[in-house]
Amino acid sequence: MTPSFLQTYLQAFHRIDGWFSYDASLLFLAYAQLNAGHGISGDVLEIGVYQGLSAITVAHLRGAGRRMIAIDMFETRVTDAAYGSGETYRQLFENNMRAFHEPLDFLDIVTGASGELKAADFPRTFSFCHVDGGHSPQETFADLIFASEILIPGGILALDDYFNPQYPGVCEGAIQFMQQRAGILKPVAIGYNKVLFQKLPAQLDLNAEFLKVFAYVPRLESAPMWDTPVHLFGVPFRYAFDLYASTPQGLIQLGSAGARATFAPQRSQLSARAGESITVSVAVKNTSQETFPEGKNVLGLSYHLLSAEGQTIQHDNARTPLPSSLLPGQQAQVELKIEAPAAKGRYQLEIDLVWEGVMWFKDVGNPPGLIHLEVK
Repeated sequence: MTPSFLQTYLQAFHRIDGWFSYDASLLFLAYAQLNAGHGISGDVLEIGVYQGLSAITVAHLRGAGRRMIAIDMFETRVTDAAYGSGETYRQLFENNMRAFHEPLDFLDIVTGASGELKAADFPRTFSFCHVDGGHSPQETFADLIFASEILIPGGILALDDYFNPQYPGVCEGAIQFMQQRAGILKPVAIGYNKVLFQKLPAQLDLNAEFLKVFAYVPRLESAPMWDTPVHLFGVPFRYAFDLYASTPQGLIQLGSAGARATFAPQRSQLSARAGESITVSVAVKNTSQETFPEGKNVLGLSYHLLSAEGQTIQHDNARTPLPSSLLPGQQAQVELKIEAPAAKGRYQLEIDLVWEGVMWFKDVGNPPGLIHLEVK
């Protein structure tokens, strides 16, 4: 079993410095997926890459065989040992990109101010542009002109910090663009410190398509922006998707991939004294298409302790390793060790597999087993 890109990428947020959010990444992927499904797919651009946290996602939004352009000043040397002291930001950016996209032969890096670039020097073949460069009104205005001119019709422009009160210049520059270049960009979504715009003219109604494909994704009520309704997102995007089954090109609804494992405890009712250690035999069956590996700190059978009403009391508990690897369709009996709570009462035990450092199976929609426990 190998972690998916989305799972590995989530872990990268703990080691790569930046202000990009994981849910913004999923927002980018979702809307780009809608466009790609209708043939709107080309080159991609990012202005302001810093250490590459968002660029890792943007690179996945390009069409097959297409290119990415990354623009940044790269003018400061890293001084924090935690992030590679002694390296330049360009070196750090390239190292972080290479960890997810090797080789980097699709990437063109431009060192310099984006405001000095001319759209006439670039092909009009871009389907996604992420603008996160200078935050003054003048820089924002110039970046929006540049990016909007190289976008193909229907392409997406993501603008950072539009509603961030620390950078009012971004909103000012965007409003100036709206007033002077009306009818070029249409706002479609707001969430996770980003505003997504669609290049006009566009045949695809992105938000109507979103409601068809991602109707299960929670969102707030729509609101008008620039005289057009936009979708508002605040609830974390990640809770809607199976991060293991999803790919950057196809997000999968949580639970839709079906059960990867089933758990059949020998007994559904247990009783124990307060603080007592007990054991119950659980039949674990691999219903996925992958082999479950054995070994300590790999896959372990465990449980979540809940109240009688189903509220979580203790999510992490002791693990019992699988006695042997399980091929697809195979089953094994696992002697699950359980520590009874110190307080008397009635509880529920959710039986679950944990893939250490990656996920609990319940987190990707796999139904857990259930045991009722009475502590006397």
